[in-house]
Amino acid sequence: MSISRREALKRFYNVIVTVGAASFISLDDLLASQTSNALYKKPNIVWIHASSCSGCSTSFLNIEDVPLTDILTEFSNIMFHPDISSATGDDVINILNTAAKEFKNDYILVVEGSVPLGLPHACLMGDKPIMDWVDLLAKNATAVISAGTCAVFGGITTMEGMTCGAVSIDDFMEKRNIHKPIVSLPNCPMKPEHLVYTLLHYGRLGKLPTLDSSNRPLQFYERTIHDRCIYYSDYQEKIFAKFIGDRGCLFKLGCQGPITKNDCLVLGHNADTNTCIKAGHPCIGCASEHFPRQIMYHSFKDTRKIKNFKIVG
Repeated sequence: MSISRREALKRFYNVIVTVGAASFISLDDLLASQTSNALYKKPNIVWIHASSCSGCSTSFLNIEDVPLTDILTEFSNIMFHPDISSATGDDVINILNTAAKEFKNDYILVVEGSVPLGLPHACLMGDKPIMDWVDLLAKNATAVISAGTCAVFGGITTMEGMTCGAVSIDDFMEKRNIHKPIVSLPNCPMKPEHLVYTLLHYGRLGKLPTLDSSNRPLQFYERTIHDRCIYYSDYQEKIFAKFIGDRGCLFKLGCQGPITKNDCLVLGHNADTNTCIKAGHPCIGCASEHFPRQIMYHSFKDTRKIKNFKIVG
């Protein structure tokens, strides 16, 4: 079914409201931005994959309620994305080199996945290790967005037994002495709304959103999941579930809500279709620096240590 341009923009505004960007973009602003570049400057985007499963890109490409083409063309200028760009071979290399040289300090670099420092040839692009591309593109970017938990904290790629020596984008940039603003968007996978908010904030206000000490937007990561949990009253009354499906707080089944900062109880995954706790399962802490844990599922009296976190019985 075809819809008018105005109707499409109204749908996009619904997304703006959902992600919390209505405080700096009104519907009138959105309509006016189509004819005035003064109201909104489309940020240039260069997106690359490091050590990742492409799940964050898949999440972004599956965004609902608004045509993806609007995000990529009307509200940003996507210069390169490995999954959707038509360029291949030498053309890709030329695009990336041109971006670094001719668009210096005029593009945002989005990096999905960690950097395999210990095994550089585990991730190549154009016969060059991905670490060299991250180095080149980050040095010449306006800012860097770490997309997903692997990029932000190492995530899956730094689990015990992994041999590629992966590091987060933040750690990599520190090791390479690259000083650029970083926006961290942890989640496994990244919530597309978090990225849309960051891009809209930059395009409308000319600056990155307010961040916490871990470079996460306070809009989404200021409070823990526990703070707004639907079972918070049960926690206060010390009513704990012993098995999945029982009434009560899920803390003693391994819920990571108390140590995970995220907005899942406000905005869940897949256009707020669901999230761990709403589905009756303990939060797995996918946006936490402790994710993934060696022990992902627990019985009520399980006292095994999970990295630096211990279930108290």
